[in-house]
Amino acid sequence: MNISPEQLKILMNHRGYGVGEEHPDQVHTLVIGNESGIGNASNVEEFIKHLEGKEFIHKNNSENGRIHSPFLQFISRIVRALEGKPGKWFAPKDQCDVWEEIQNGHFYSESAQLVDIRPLPRLNESVWPYDNIHERNYLNGFKNLKSKDEFVQHLINQKVQSIQEQIQSYKNLRYIIAPGAANMKKKFLELVFPEMKLNAVEVKTSNKTMTYYLGDTGKIKVIVCPFFDSKNGIGYEGLERAFELLK
Repeated sequence: MNISPEQLKILMNHRGYGVGEEHPDQVHTLVIGNESGIGNASNVEEFIKHLEGKEFIHKNNSENGRIHSPFLQFISRIVRALEGKPGKWFAPKDQCDVWEEIQNGHFYSESAQLVDIRPLPRLNESVWPYDNIHERNYLNGFKNLKSKDEFVQHLINQKVQSIQEQIQSYKNLRYIIAPGAANMKKKFLELVFPEMKLNAVEVKTSNKTMTYYLGDTGKIKVIVCPFFDSKNGIGYEGLERAFELLK
């Protein structure tokens, strides 16, 4: 497809998924992802039409409301823990007394919003549906948050500004969690908050040592960490360390 300026504007202003668009004052936690999928739409054009109509599209791979994505289950765990709800939120499935709630509830619960840094959604990472945008320039630009391609640099600047405006609209925002692509997200959040510095913290679990980055705006606590996953990512222990650092 040749994406139009009007379609691009809709995508750049897309707030992501959660309670933020309808109830911005309820947002306490903002999760920063990498790139949106197209939900239940069959293609990008249909996805944009849904956004124009303000119709909600589930990002997760769900069946009858159940969350099957490990990434979204991790979000569900830490968001509910930050809300102070009782349960063993960081326990493995066979020891977890709230497993059904993790699987059956919306990942953002009543107080969270998920937004992605790269503004152009696609069905999966193996396809590129935009004929009039250079794929490599776009991906490299957002990886480094700097590009010699003027159009891509404009998108980067716009996205930083868009998320700044989004954050300002969340008057009760307390936490920002950015899992995965940690070096890029550290740079991105330091662009969003020019006065804030994210400091490296060594985090140890029973089987690995990882680097997280922590920042504090005075009102909002920010954490950047490796990807949410139980096998190759931070694991349940690493998720609990993130919770402890935020609290």
